[in-house]
Amino acid sequence: MDVSKKFVRGCLLYDFKVGLSAAASSRRICQAFGDSAVNERMARHWFQKFRSGDLSLCDKARTGRLQALDDEAVQAAIEEDSSQTCGELVRQFNTSSEMVRLHLNHLGKTYRLNKGVPHMLLEFHKQQRVAASLLLLSRHRSASIFSRVLTSDEKCIL
Repeated sequence: MDVSKKFVRGCLLYDFKVGLSAAASSRRICQAFGDSAVNERMARHWFQKFRSGDLSLCDKARTGRLQALDDEAVQAAIEEDSSQTCGELVRQFNTSSEMVRLHLNHLGKTYRLNKGVPHMLLEFHKQQRVAASLLLLSRHRSASIFSRVLTSDEKCIL
């Protein structure tokens, strides 16, 4: 049986107010809701928190891994202005640069020339690259650059 954390914490608070120990409270809750409901160590943690005067059942806000970005929001920001830098996206979404890069990669985008562009080439761009390569190869075959280079070896004669 899956029991919510707040419900278990409410039971712990009740047992604390009644005067039970953390171990007894843990055993009682596990007997009622199953062995995975709460362990004794967690019960001791919450009893210590209640003893310090904090009767809140919620976890404290803490630092750690940032919340995941919404891919649709990142996509919309890129479509709005594809020339945004990664730093601008970091400031816009108030997150880390690694998180922005991860989501851009997930969307199939990469940064080239300070623009978020599709990672895959279109057929037109592939044809342009092939044409440019063939032109360079034909220039090389007709007039090789090696025929125009003069090399010599210098020797010192004593």
